[in-house]
Amino acid sequence: MNVSTRPNIIFSEDGLCPPCKNYIPESQIDWDKRKEQLEKIIAFAKENNHSGYDCVVGVSGGKDSTRQALFIKEHLGLKPLLVSMNYPPEQMSQNGADNLSNLIQLGFDCINISCSPVIWRNSMRHAFLKFGNWAKATELALFASVPRLAIAYQIPLIWWGENAAAVLGDLAVMGKDLSDGNRLKYSNTLQGGNLDWLLEHDLERSQLLQYIYPSDEEMERAQIRIVFMDYFMREFSHFASSNYSAVRGLFIRESNPIKNPDYFGTSMLDEDFINVNMFIRYLKFGFNRTTDLVNEEIRYGRMTRDEGIDLVTKYDGNYDPEIVEKFCEYIKIGKSEFWNNVDKHVNYELFEKIDMGKYIPKFKVGVGL
Repeated sequence: MNVSTRPNIIFSEDGLCPPCKNYIPESQIDWDKRKEQLEKIIAFAKENNHSGYDCVVGVSGGKDSTRQALFIKEHLGLKPLLVSMNYPPEQMSQNGADNLSNLIQLGFDCINISCSPVIWRNSMRHAFLKFGNWAKATELALFASVPRLAIAYQIPLIWWGENAAAVLGDLAVMGKDLSDGNRLKYSNTLQGGNLDWLLEHDLERSQLLQYIYPSDEEMERAQIRIVFMDYFMREFSHFASSNYSAVRGLFIRESNPIKNPDYFGTSMLDEDFINVNMFIRYLKFGFNRTTDLVNEEIRYGRMTRDEGIDLVTKYDGNYDPEIVEKFCEYIKIGKSEFWNNVDKHVNYELFEKIDMGKYIPKFKVGVGL
């Protein structure tokens, strides 16, 4: 059964999403078998070490990348080269700058990449106006930066955090198994690294070099292998990674679910405009950040379904009006233009508009329409 509430997802006949359908309690996982797979990956990294670095890891300095980098160095015994695609100063949060500095200070080499802030801003604006998703442009650069650097430095092993097919149900990224990340660029946002929609916006390919994801042929020629970390780490969850990284210096935001559905206050810390994107996603598909977190907590047994429904009902439709204003100033549009564009992307089967910027759901959480 195909549904429109999560791109690239297929629900089972009994109504389960792939993450729930395929969830295996950690006590039932064959960790010895996974250890054998891991040892082969480590051997691959060491056999192909031509630069002095065993692997590449894309990082923001947040909870996941902090935990990953330390796991790779301390538990796998590998020497990673970190790469960070930095937001422009006007967009990057203080938490983001502090967390990246904290990660580097934990003992890592890191290459920081910055795109032209003019092209970055223009691309964000076009992505927002065309798709109601400003991050569609920036994620092209973010995701492309890691394999581009791996190819340039001749480091064929890339570690990536979570498998979106296993965690979110984006089946387009599903590879040969749950550890295989080589189909990462086929996610709903990246869609194979297609730049045509940006090139139609008076931008030249020469201005978008950092946004170009390597082709399949380039990846194969360089023997690039992307491996999902969450397959080999026990409880690679928001809750566990947040706790692990917080005691190792992670700077978090004060939790305020009335304005930000991330009630942990530990996700997407490197910039604040994501608050805008998550709210628009809610109006498109009917779920926001609270749903993401609650689903995982229920699977791990730390929350009941009824508790999750209560949290989602309270917080999923929330956003911060001040961040909307800052976003409008950043991409140089007025508030009325912002909301008029949001209106174009609202799923009116799920929501009813009652005023500018105000929508009420037609569905009931846990029940549906």
